[in-house]
Amino acid sequence: MVLFWDAEKPTQKSFIDVQIMVDEALKIFGQPMESVYRSASCLHRLSIGMKESRKSSKSEGFEWVKKITQETVSGTWQYYFLTVARWLMHFDEFQKLEEGVKLKILESAWHIWATLDRHSATAAYRRNHPDAPDSQIVSRQGVLLDLKKVQFDSTWLSDYPAWQIAYFLRQSSGEHFDIIGALLELQPSDMEMTFMLAQLSFEYAGKRCQGEILKVTEHFQHVLANDLHNYYVKELNMIKYSNRLAKLMKINNAIQKNLWEHRPRMEVAKVFNIIKIEFSHPEMFKDSGFN
Repeated sequence: MVLFWDAEKPTQKSFIDVQIMVDEALKIFGQPMESVYRSASCLHRLSIGMKESRKSSKSEGFEWVKKITQETVSGTWQYYFLTVARWLMHFDEFQKLEEGVKLKILESAWHIWATLDRHSATAAYRRNHPDAPDSQIVSRQGVLLDLKKVQFDSTWLSDYPAWQIAYFLRQSSGEHFDIIGALLELQPSDMEMTFMLAQLSFEYAGKRCQGEILKVTEHFQHVLANDLHNYYVKELNMIKYSNRLAKLMKINNAIQKNLWEHRPRMEVAKVFNIIKIEFSHPEMFKDSGFN
C-alpha cells in the first residue's frame, strides 16, 4: 500500500505516497466494530480489541529479518497504521468522532503506539527466551531481528551509509531508563498494557494537535482512567495501586521523553539533506524517526 518513486527534483528526493494506506484506514473507520464480548468498561473492550486487531500477525513462531529493506520498513508502517486503526474502532467514544478527527488522531498516534507495542513484545520474547541476547528485538508482532547482525539497506532513505545516518533515526533509547527491563519486572496485564497504549497515544495526540482534539483525548483518558480504577479495585481487589500505576506511567514518560529529545536530530538531518525522503502525508510521520 506504500508507493515509492524518485521525484524529478534537483535534490533527487524519494517521494513516498501513502494515500492507499490512508484510504484503507478510512474504510476501517467506515465499518464500526461489533465486539462479541460486551462490557460496560471501555478499557475492557479496548483490551479485547487489542487481541482482535493483532489477529493478522503470525500466531506461531517468529519470522527472522536478516536485512532491513525499503519493503521491510514500509511493511511495518502498514502493519501498525492499520492495526492501530482497527484497535481504535473498538473504543465506542472514538467511533462517535467525525472521520477527519479520527484520522488526525490516528496519524498522530500510530507510531508512538507502535513503540510501546514493540517494547512490550520484546519483553514478552525475552521472558520466554531468557537466554536470548539483548540485541534481539521484536520489530513488530511475530517479526524478530538481531541488531548486531541485521543488515540495513538505507539507499532509499539517504545518500549516506547506514552507519552514518543511524544517529539521526529515532531509536528506543535505554540511556536514561531501561524500558524493556521495567516491562519485564512489572509484567503488565492485558488491561494495564491496553491502558498504557491508550494513555500514551491520546496524550501525545492531544499535545501535538491541541484545540478540539486535545479536549477529546483528555476526555478519553479520563474515561479509561476510571475504568482502570474499577479494574484495580473491583476485579483485583487492589485498593492501593498508586505505586504500581506510577511505575507503568514512568515507562510511558520515558518513551515520550525519547521522542521529544530526538526532534533536534531530525531538524539537523533536514537542514543538511541527510534524509532524502518526502511523504504525501508528512504529518503522519512527524516524530516517527523518518520525518
